Amino acid sequence: MRGDTMQRLIVLLILLFTAVLPASAQERVEHGDWISQFLDGRGEASTHENGISMLGMMCGDGNCRYYFANGLDCEPSANYPLMLTSDVGALALDAVCEPMSTANGDVMLYWFTETPYLNEAFAKTPVIGIAFPLANGEFKTSKFSMNGFTEAIERMVNVMR
Repeated sequence: MRGDTMQRLIVLLILLFTAVLPASAQERVEHGDWISQFLDGRGEASTHENGISMLGMMCGDGNCRYYFANGLDCEPSANYPLMLTSDVGALALDAVCEPMSTANGDVMLYWFTETPYLNEAFAKTPVIGIAFPLANGEFKTSKFSMNGFTEAIERMVNVMR
């Protein structure tokens, strides 16, 4: 998927959440480089890498999952490996490609399970790196600022309880 197509998908996802939220400033709150917001019984905390890639957590129905979007097509329900780097070390993750339905169609996201180790890694480092293997033996990399992560996650989880 080309970069401009990914940017449109990210903008679409952001617009989806902001367009249907009430105008109340308390629904969508910025926390440094992260935001927390709520829609249809779900909470979301997210950040982006210069409008190219997204990293976030979505909670609903009693569970939370992280997601990652990098503009690459994926096969629904297929598993994809990711390598996450942080100040506490590197971690190999398995992500599942699943669509997220929007008013303008499905956006494909890579979902991975929340774990205490992952939460700790995210909370203790200023920047998270994600390496995504490509078919040609290379990697596509993304870096995300974690400034505001803890506050965004805490607000989202506390409201969802």
